[in-house]
Amino acid sequence: MHTTDYLSATALSKKTAATLDSLEKGETEKLIILKNNTPKAILLSIEAYEIMEEEMEDLRLATLAFARINSFKPEEALSHKEMMEKFGI
Repeated sequence: MHTTDYLSATALSKKTAATLDSLEKGETEKLIILKNNTPKAILLSIEAYEIMEEEMEDLRLATLAFARINSFKPEEALSHKEMMEKFGI
């Protein structure tokens, strides 16, 4: 795992191409962009962003599944046979 780097907005504007290349090659995992020494944005490669999006979706689905498991009432569930009859399969 790479370390997190900090970069000023001014430096980013001067080194945009090199910064993007570094992210794309995996030399830098993420960059926190500073303006007046205050974090203002995070810059990620597309690959890192897509991985993060997939992980968030997985967590969302897992949370939904756990909520459904916790609220499941067997007495209200339909059997396989009842489902087949209901949907005419």
